[in-house]
Amino acid sequence: MSTAQGKVLGTLAAAVHVLDPVARIPVILTPGTEVTELDIASQITNPDCWQGNQAPVLGAEKKTGRKSASTSDDD
Repeated sequence: MSTAQGKVLGTLAAAVHVLDPVARIPVILTPGTEVTELDIASQITNPDCWQGNQAPVLGAEKKTGRKSASTSDDD
């Protein structure tokens, strides 16, 4: 379910614990790991975990879903 297939979203500066998006099992990613999965990157919210202390900018796909749901209240 990755939208950034093959493209590196960021490189980890610290070990992180995430859930595999398909198997839903805990996974530990080590420093130096290049994250290419949007579902994985979105779980790592602490900027200190990323090289350069900046979390990658993720697409607005999830935000648009919320925005469209809130616009229905205007009716």
